[in-house]
Amino acid sequence: MFQQLEALVRASGKLQLTLKMDNDRMAVVVVPQGEGKDAALRQPLVLTGTAAELDEGFGAAIGSYSTAHASLTEQVAATTAILQEAEKNQATKAQKSLAKGSKTAPAKAGQSNASSEGDETGNDDDEQSASASAAPASATPVDAGKSSGTDLLSLLG
Repeated sequence: MFQQLEALVRASGKLQLTLKMDNDRMAVVVVPQGEGKDAALRQPLVLTGTAAELDEGFGAAIGSYSTAHASLTEQVAATTAILQEAEKNQATKAQKSLAKGSKTAPAKAGQSNASSEGDETGNDDDEQSASASAAPASATPVDAGKSSGTDLLSLLG
């Protein structure tokens, strides 16, 4: 029995084994107690049967459970590695986008100021409305350049 449990104990770090009698049947609960954050890695194995049935099938059940547990552990590790790599790539793209945005922001800010100057000097209503209609178009890029957020379009491209 302990030879079958060894692989599971090694994989999880710690194992809790609980035995309980229910009339003439015994319930065996095997719970991995490892440091893994994924709840699926701590899913218990519950076996119920007579003592003779458990003697006969416990080793095979633990072996099968250990194999599934090891496979799940590998899948979680692989998925975690993929997600960490994707996170690094997105952070790099975001930094490049922010650096690119900060280089172009001063030029667009200068264009916005030129439009504003026309507002201050013109007394004609047509001239003011032309400047006012140009201001919203140039205000958006200036705000985007000053934003501390990530430009989503550049990340998707």
